[in-house]
Amino acid sequence: MPVYELQGKRPELSIEAFIHPEAVVIGNAVVGAGCFVGPGAVIRADFGSVTLGDNVSLQDNAVIHVSPGLQVVIEDDCIIGHGALLHDVRLGAGCVIGAGAILLSGVVCGKGAFVAAGSLVPEGRKIPASAMAMGSPARVIKRESTPEQATRIREGVRLYRELAESYKKTMKPIP
Repeated sequence: MPVYELQGKRPELSIEAFIHPEAVVIGNAVVGAGCFVGPGAVIRADFGSVTLGDNVSLQDNAVIHVSPGLQVVIEDDCIIGHGALLHDVRLGAGCVIGAGAILLSGVVCGKGAFVAAGSLVPEGRKIPASAMAMGSPARVIKRESTPEQATRIREGVRLYRELAESYKKTMKPIP
């Protein structure tokens, strides 16, 4: 997998994480235990730090980038959907970011927040804990997640943790 040291900063990758061989990790990045980093995903920690907690699913073609002197923090048990773009954000534990969502600089999502697929969250926006936001620009449409949604999120985190283990044990290139 393409993992690059940059300006003396080397990514710290848990041996319990799965990073797909076609994902890219650059610079001052930390990837926690049980993480799944899918094909085409990019973590560019060249200007600042990027930290993924444990059991984060960064799905195919998602991109994380950080501005000079800033940071990205994604706490444990978050799911970042296919093709999402996150820039200078902070996600509390258990957040779900839908496929193709864009979160711009300074966005903060509270614990268990949900950003719908295709949404654009403008700079500096705060999404409260357990709230759902959607649209372009995204706005909060629902304040509390249901018990069913919470169960689906926990199940999704578990499935991607298991998938990471399966990839590590059974994925083989075919010549």
